[in-house]
Amino acid sequence: MKRFILTAFAVVAVAAVQVFGQDISTAFQLSDFQREGTARSVAMGNAMTALGGDMGAIAINPAASAVFKFNEFSFTPAITSVNTDSKYRGVNTSANRTSFGLANIGGVAVLPTGERGGVRSISFGFVYNKHNNFNAAIKAGANGVDDSYVNRLVSMANKSGYNGLDFDDNAVPDPFSYGSYYWPVILGWNGSLLDTVRTPGKDTFYPTSSIGVGGYNSSQLLSRKSYGSIGEYDLNLGLNISDQFYLGMNLGMFTVWNKIEEQYSEDNTTSYADADGHFNYVDQYYTQRTTGTGINLKFGFIWAPTYNVRFGASVSTPTWYSLTDKYYWDTNVSFDDGYSASLHSPEGVYDYRFNTPFHYNLGFATVFKGGSFSIDYEGTNASQARFRNRHDINSIDYADYQPENDWMTENFKMSNKLRVGAEIYPVQNVALRAGFQYADNGIKKDIMSNAVQNYTGSLGVGMTFGGGFYMDLAVAASLKKSTVPFLDSEPAADYVLGNTKFATMERSNVKVLATFGWRF
Repeated sequence: MKRFILTAFAVVAVAAVQVFGQDISTAFQLSDFQREGTARSVAMGNAMTALGGDMGAIAINPAASAVFKFNEFSFTPAITSVNTDSKYRGVNTSANRTSFGLANIGGVAVLPTGERGGVRSISFGFVYNKHNNFNAAIKAGANGVDDSYVNRLVSMANKSGYNGLDFDDNAVPDPFSYGSYYWPVILGWNGSLLDTVRTPGKDTFYPTSSIGVGGYNSSQLLSRKSYGSIGEYDLNLGLNISDQFYLGMNLGMFTVWNKIEEQYSEDNTTSYADADGHFNYVDQYYTQRTTGTGINLKFGFIWAPTYNVRFGASVSTPTWYSLTDKYYWDTNVSFDDGYSASLHSPEGVYDYRFNTPFHYNLGFATVFKGGSFSIDYEGTNASQARFRNRHDINSIDYADYQPENDWMTENFKMSNKLRVGAEIYPVQNVALRAGFQYADNGIKKDIMSNAVQNYTGSLGVGMTFGGGFYMDLAVAASLKKSTVPFLDSEPAADYVLGNTKFATMERSNVKVLATFGWRF
């Protein structure tokens, strides 16, 4: 059965409608290209559509390889630090995660034709770019909360149409066959967090022990860590035509690896004269791994009518992904009378296909003695993203995912990115660079009270040495913390972060990159 797991931003926005969260979360993340690139391209805000001549630019505009005059190889390690501040019921909580990885590596071979006109050179490239870095940590929590996550499980159970005995771990059929949306309920029932009262025709669920007693107070904490990224491997072909027209094409191959670890903890802090049998604590763990591959095509050109002026454009077809989610829950419970239990769900496996929308890049650059200036626009319409059944290889029937696809059509919109970059050479063999990026989020404003907007500034320096060797350094940082939706993957996160009293979550990051290259 398909998983129906709610996201916090959708719960807040469409409280009366059941929406399909992890699917929507995946669509949102995969449709947004957040490339890292080389230190030079990052320092210049990735405004490289019309400039080219850089390994990081090839993923943006395939014609970038045709601008190269020499063979080149480079690699770029990077350190990223992500800080997240959350505010839940007036309590501020911060979490930080730092990761190290390879942002870019690649090579370009330039084959001169010897012609003075027409095709002057042919370039072949193979470049890896990391984008959509998922490494981050989030915490949200508060004390003295007069509500319980168990009430969320009770609501789910009462809406399920099942009776209590249906959730027993030895029931026939196996209750875990009902669909993973109910797995936290099954664990809660078998851990004695839920009980029932028999009413005509069905059971009515209620929370056990002191959870349902007036004056209940608890200490709650949700923590979430995510790992991984999307890797893009571009097989590139470029043509230099008369040093005026540069054409390029990429065959893009993608790998996806994303792991999510969530822990929700709730401790009963209520004072009772009779403590026997009262609920003590619940810890719930959720782990999910998303893996898969994708493929797309990208075409681009750069036109240099004069030495000083360049125009560029590129278009990327949808990326056709084939993905698999594997996930499971663990729940630990304890009561003051000594009862405790550790319960585990089976591992769920969910296969599906996803097509991103088209991506478009437009760029203008001016090159002058001692430097350059460039400006880019990137657009994509996330409402055109589509899911379909993984096993219907020859089918374009999206009926199985009609609710998800309709929801995206209704609530997503065109997202826009503006990138600006500049580079100057104050002295020979030394370059100074600066850049700026602005991006909106592609979610309609009537869905969220605060639209997600990202402002990023960057600085860098480049140095050229003898023998064709060079080194570039860059640092990029969020200039403004962005209020972002927490795209959760399980009901505990939905309960805490989807709570109407939950306020904001802000994320900022700092990235440091170093590129080491050789021209020959």
